[in-house]
Amino acid sequence: MAYALITGASSGIGRELASLFAANGYDIVITARSQERLNTVQTALKQQYQVRVVVFAADLSEPDAPQRLHDFTTSHGISIEYLVNNAGFADWTGYLDADWSRQQEMMRLNMEALAELTYRYGRDMRRAGHGRILNISSVASMMAGPYMAVYFASKAFVRSLSEAVAYELRDTGVTVTCVCPGPTTTGFAKAANMHGRNFFTMTRPASAHQLAAYAYRRMMRGTTLAYHGPLTRAGALAERLLPRAVTRRLAAFMNGGEPNTRSVSATPQAHPEQSAQD
Repeated sequence: MAYALITGASSGIGRELASLFAANGYDIVITARSQERLNTVQTALKQQYQVRVVVFAADLSEPDAPQRLHDFTTSHGISIEYLVNNAGFADWTGYLDADWSRQQEMMRLNMEALAELTYRYGRDMRRAGHGRILNISSVASMMAGPYMAVYFASKAFVRSLSEAVAYELRDTGVTVTCVCPGPTTTGFAKAANMHGRNFFTMTRPASAHQLAAYAYRRMMRGTTLAYHGPLTRAGALAERLLPRAVTRRLAAFMNGGEPNTRSVSATPQAHPEQSAQD
């Protein structure tokens, strides 16, 4: 049984991607932390599209969770032909003022889980001679990001890893696509504890559906690296043309500046890519 596996599938971009696969007739495995929310997605997709929808609730930031997910699909005879690494979150904070356990959780989810799932399912795909992997990065991958230092660094890791593995897998029948979204309306900003003026309240964000449709098309075409939206394309140009001293200053400003100096009265609206893995 060939399936698509989508992480962070209970809301936002992940849920939209799950819907796109189901709408195109693919059976799917969906994973996130919340069993209840996954069950809701499962019921809706099964009723609307008459496809198989398998739920695996897990916190992918736990060290053994990617292995458990792979063991689960393997033991149930579920062959993953499409892997979407979408789960991730951020935190708006000065690096030395951060809660270290939260920073560790972010690194494990944004980088380690993605890397391990790419490794495990990528090996299965290479052995089968076909498969596609989609890794969701961010406009944040293009520069250093003061006040969201670990998040920006993690997304740079995703982009670099994806490009390298895509090259290694050329001519194997397996593709790796890295999509870098710009501002996208999801639950991301709330999960990151952002408020007030920032990168995302200053721009007109894309919808989760728009980003998911773009990422799905690029994955199916086998594109290695893709930038969604004019702001992200401008960021890619700035990365090549501007000194890094300038881009990190811009990022600090657009990230909202020092969190400890900002009022908490405003409500956040949007952030690049997607919400936490719930």
